[in-house]
Amino acid sequence: MTSWIEKNISKNLFISGKNYQYNFEEYFDLLLKHYNFAKKNIKKNEKIVFISNSVLEYSIFSILIPMVGGIFVPMNPKSPVNEIKNKMEIIKCKKIIYDKSIKLEAIENKIQISSEKLVPKNYKFEYISEDQVYCILFTSGSSGIPKAVNISRKNIETSCEISQLNLQVEKSDSWLLCMPPFHAGGLSIIFRSVILGNKFHVEDHFEADNVINLIMSEKINIISMVPTMLSRIVNEMEIKKISAPKSFKFILCGGARTSEDLILRANNIGLKILPTYGMTETSSQIATASPNDNERPKNSVGKLLEKVSIDFSSESEILISGDFVAKYYGKKDNSKWLYTGDYGYIDKNNYLFISGRIDDLIISGGENINPLEIEEIINKLDYIDECIVVGKKDEYWGEKVTAVVFSEKNIKLDEIKGSLENIDNYKHPKSIINYKKALPKLQNGKFDRKKIKEIINEL
Repeated sequence: MTSWIEKNISKNLFISGKNYQYNFEEYFDLLLKHYNFAKKNIKKNEKIVFISNSVLEYSIFSILIPMVGGIFVPMNPKSPVNEIKNKMEIIKCKKIIYDKSIKLEAIENKIQISSEKLVPKNYKFEYISEDQVYCILFTSGSSGIPKAVNISRKNIETSCEISQLNLQVEKSDSWLLCMPPFHAGGLSIIFRSVILGNKFHVEDHFEADNVINLIMSEKINIISMVPTMLSRIVNEMEIKKISAPKSFKFILCGGARTSEDLILRANNIGLKILPTYGMTETSSQIATASPNDNERPKNSVGKLLEKVSIDFSSESEILISGDFVAKYYGKKDNSKWLYTGDYGYIDKNNYLFISGRIDDLIISGGENINPLEIEEIINKLDYIDECIVVGKKDEYWGEKVTAVVFSEKNIKLDEIKGSLENIDNYKHPKSIINYKKALPKLQNGKFDRKKIKEIINEL
């Protein structure tokens, strides 16, 4: 068997960043320059936590560690040491490879990255079977104990295949990676590019102005991002009164619901938005709008990708099955179906709609309330920069529906209630909290509901 990268060795551009660019041949040489270091420090089937401030290094070691027989476990370089230790204990991992910019004094068995100037002539790579674990990712949910997910080579290759069938990315396209490379959304761009022989551009840190410059200079024409990132891009482009060039293809937007108002504003400045729905447990996408589909109904995330099977529980929870579905670490569950924790439905034309997260439901006065329904309305108000609706502990209601807003003006409850006249009164916020800065978010750009709930429950 030949590895992904070896199948695509050529002089075609593969990866570029602010101060570098490598074709596939040069990138393979980068792997080889780290080969002796990897062989010396990685045992067969050994789980290796990898932490760096460089997306380029994540790309190198996401391919190299499995090629020498290890299991790649990427983590957030900004995570507290105790969180890193906790995750290592969950998967019984004892070794970290890291770059010199990361401070890990309190952790043992850490090895700083090194490389050699010359490419070794004698090397031998391990080629794992399709059912072997390639990498372990931790779910990025905003509440509860993180779950480790064993992702196999087959999971990754199937995900890549079904994504490509829908998106039809071409060799001439350049995908922007501005998502964290330690989450499925960012890592999948690296894997798809290696497997398909495509190219991508790296931004180690998301900056709206930098992304807009890349769009306008036509250095990129495809992007993956979350709605909070998209909102900043659209706002800046509207202020500057600029539109994307005709060469720009689309933005894949997921991780949270993308409002139809934001999609329309983006379309008006030449940014075609493809809503997408996926999970760490499914190695990335489950359903995604098609670039050529102009009939997608509002609030849908497009149609299911090929080879995806779906069912629904009696409570309308979405159940997913397919070769792209990974297994939880340490679990022997042989069930055909993955319970997603999301509830939704499919219409007669096979478009998927996500109604919300089951664990985000607010139970107030015995009523189940979906916060996304309320957030979508409030976020359309011109004077609201950000809004999230959560349940605040309350002796009478159980949970009191609370709107947490970020705005330049001091918002009164009555001001937003007027916009909610088309939904039941019991869903209306009973209190409002004005936040004086951007709402707390997770590293992947999603609102940190757990932290926000903790903050408001202490008030």
